[in-house]
Amino acid sequence: MKKFLVITSVVSAFLLAFGVWNIQRTSTLDDRRNINEAAQYTPNKPDVVKTTSVLLNVPFTSQAPRANWSDPRQQDGCEEASIYMAYLWATNGSTTPEEAEKTITAISDFEEFHYGNFHDTNAADTVKVMKAYFNYQNVSFTMNPTIENIKNELRQGRLVLVPANGQKLNNPNFKPPGPVTHMLVIRGFDDASGKFTTNDPGTRLGEGYIYDYSTVYDAMVDYPTGTHESQEGRPKSMIVVSK
Repeated sequence: MKKFLVITSVVSAFLLAFGVWNIQRTSTLDDRRNINEAAQYTPNKPDVVKTTSVLLNVPFTSQAPRANWSDPRQQDGCEEASIYMAYLWATNGSTTPEEAEKTITAISDFEEFHYGNFHDTNAADTVKVMKAYFNYQNVSFTMNPTIENIKNELRQGRLVLVPANGQKLNNPNFKPPGPVTHMLVIRGFDDASGKFTTNDPGTRLGEGYIYDYSTVYDAMVDYPTGTHESQEGRPKSMIVVSK
């Protein structure tokens, strides 16, 4: 009887010890799992990395590539030149002055034939023209953008085109007083200087032209489609092109 009690005590002690060890082991594995899961979780990861400068490489053409400003299609060719530059960028293309003039005037003729006007096109109609003429669909427009909205598109590797009142840009290379309706390409920004880098088709010196953030933003206006119609009460807009 005494021997039986001793054996029972030994077995009980062993089972108790094993149970404690197993509980500790399970607890340790759970702790490790929790630690590993916590290590893999990064809270508050931003959707856009807030870089302070961006510069996209965009081919340039003026709206009158061979200085043929007497042609009304080129006088009012800023939208056509802007979407042409955007298309070349999106498709990794290049151009010559001769090719650019041919394309800008061909887009104007396309607009005149299909829509009855080539002078001014607002953001929505400019997007429509780019999609139809180039059969390129990665383009959209946004109303009432902020400066930060423009910068965020550039941060994500997308190109921005903005319609503006060209006279408010105060570009010394424009023939005074400057174009009342104008479109340009924004290809970069630099927070250190507070400036946008643009391809401005309104001048042969427009490649990489620098404007203050405030100058561009104050000039931006979604002017009506037509022929230099009133801009009173019109909102701002931007066109976004992606590859």
